[in-house]
Amino acid sequence: MSSSFWSKTHTVASSFYQVPWCVPPWGWAEFRACLQSILEGRVVHGPECRRFADQVKSHLKVSYVLPVNRGRTALELALRALEVGPGDDVVIPSYVCRAVLDAVTQIEARAVFADVGPDLNVTVETVKAALTPQTRCVIVPHLFGRAAPIHEIEALLRGTGIAVIDDAAQSYGARCAGHLLGTFGVCGIVGCGPGKSLAGPAGGVLVTNDQQLYERAAAIPLTQESGHQVLHRLLSFWLWRRFRKWTLPINLLLTRIIQTEEHLVPTACKLSNVDAAIAVQQLHSLELNSVQRRMNAKRLLSALGPLNHYNVTDLSKDSMVVKLVLVLPHDGPTVEEVIQVLAQVGIECQPGYTPLHINERVTSHMLPVTEAVWKRVICIPVDTEFKNVASLLRLSHMWRKRATCEASNLAPTPQFHPDMAAEHTRRVT
Repeated sequence: MSSSFWSKTHTVASSFYQVPWCVPPWGWAEFRACLQSILEGRVVHGPECRRFADQVKSHLKVSYVLPVNRGRTALELALRALEVGPGDDVVIPSYVCRAVLDAVTQIEARAVFADVGPDLNVTVETVKAALTPQTRCVIVPHLFGRAAPIHEIEALLRGTGIAVIDDAAQSYGARCAGHLLGTFGVCGIVGCGPGKSLAGPAGGVLVTNDQQLYERAAAIPLTQESGHQVLHRLLSFWLWRRFRKWTLPINLLLTRIIQTEEHLVPTACKLSNVDAAIAVQQLHSLELNSVQRRMNAKRLLSALGPLNHYNVTDLSKDSMVVKLVLVLPHDGPTVEEVIQVLAQVGIECQPGYTPLHINERVTSHMLPVTEAVWKRVICIPVDTEFKNVASLLRLSHMWRKRATCEASNLAPTPQFHPDMAAEHTRRVT
């Protein structure tokens, strides 16, 4: 074997994480739903789409629900139904998933980026600062399951003619001011995906109490994926996402050697029957999964020692915890250091979003919080319970030791270094 081959396989052995990144909480119910759809020949068409829509409608107590293939599609349909288009401005946070911007650019409107508050969500003040004479709509996402103050933003814009879209793609099941997210504004968005409260390879809905908006959205033609496309994506999700704990090293190896391509969800499609069937099962286990994620998050947070002071995840019962999110202090440790240390004890983490205004090369001096914090955000998965108590204790000890050194104006001890963390792990095992 060439040295190039061995260099490509170097990281395989270290990629068996005890807590891999955003593994969906799927069990026998999801497996049976998939198998039944396949055996009955109802992969694409079937009754589950209507069933999913009806259950969301009942849960949110809204009048109209339109199921589609993903949250971005629902956002695009909402904007088109609102007749937003060229020459119009849509306010969105810069610190958010790229799909929100894609929905805006797809209708040829102009995105105006708003700053965020310390909890990484937009605020009344940041939305107000982003408004322009051409603003037609404000999209309010709720990042990582934490509710933005959408009730205050809704009050700010009442009577202005500016529509509010409640983007609950990451936070379905969470509440704000006593009301479920997705029910604010002129319409709401629900999405399914890895790292969301409804975990699935595809799926989303547009919800509203406005009959005219619903009828306009429902009249917009959508394509339908083929059975082959749906099955390919479903198999990929089971293999590379649900069983990531075991298949991640293989995926990394294949990517390095043959550069496999990820199967993406097509834009603006109808929801398939099998994706809806999975979403229905996720609805049934929504509360149970929420409780488990919250418990996992609290357990991990307790092991982070002084770093738990930088948590921005809402752990209250009104939230829908999907990740444990920290905004690290300016004086360290860095995101890269924390990722490496957590990897050594078996937790696969990722940094937060890169702000959209940076990717779009938009010069802005109006987003001070976004620009100050985005490089210091780290996201820790909480879908899987971390059972290695010894590693948690070592982890807590490392963070506390570093904090003690910093408080004494001393250099951090070598125990904080990732290589030393790995050595501690090897000695114990």
